[in-house]
Amino acid sequence: MGDGMAGEVSTVSTAWAVFSVIGGSLLGAAISATVSFWTQKKNLDAAKAQRDSDRFENRKARAYSVFFKMIRVHSTIAVIDASLADFVQKGKAKGLTALWQMILPLGNMPDRVKFTPDEMALLLSLDIDLFNDLGPYDEIHNSLLDIYETYGSRRTAVLSKFGTDEMDGGTGTHTLSGADVAWLTPRAYELNNLATDMIERAIHDRAESKGLLERIHALFVKEFGFSRKLEFRELTV
Repeated sequence: MGDGMAGEVSTVSTAWAVFSVIGGSLLGAAISATVSFWTQKKNLDAAKAQRDSDRFENRKARAYSVFFKMIRVHSTIAVIDASLADFVQKGKAKGLTALWQMILPLGNMPDRVKFTPDEMALLLSLDIDLFNDLGPYDEIHNSLLDIYETYGSRRTAVLSKFGTDEMDGGTGTHTLSGADVAWLTPRAYELNNLATDMIERAIHDRAESKGLLERIHALFVKEFGFSRKLEFRELTV
């Protein structure tokens, strides 16, 4: 009987040892799985945070791009508006009456501006009304430059037909014959229409582009932390 009990104790002890080993293995596996899960979750969270950061920086870069383009748009229109007003003021001071006689071509035309699909998609995702208002403004800017270029080339072509009898500062004068007047009248009419269109467009677009620039700036201050300071300076030509 003693031997039997000893055998049972030995068996129980052996079984307990086996269970202890198995239990330890299971506990170790559970701890290992938990550590692995949290490590993996931490890595996934870090990767997501990095993706979110990269996405934010990419969107911010597009915001800066469209913002700087709109600064160029407004600045160009403001320069044209100021230049046209200065030409008219100086022309009237010389006693000129026709706009085409007053307004000179620009020496160097500014570059065209084009908003990209990515820039427009950013605006669409943030403010659909601003997207609709700003969307065509690169073409509005470019078309004003096109009008001025057309005006300059046609005015040069008209004046190339006539010589100069005398100069008064930068203004030349020439006595026209009856045939000259007949030839010039329809061309002067066309030039005056182009000049009038430029003046009206520049006045309107300068104010409108300023408003759009202010709206873009306010939006990007809120969304991307742009500087809150936006200054406009009066232009002198």
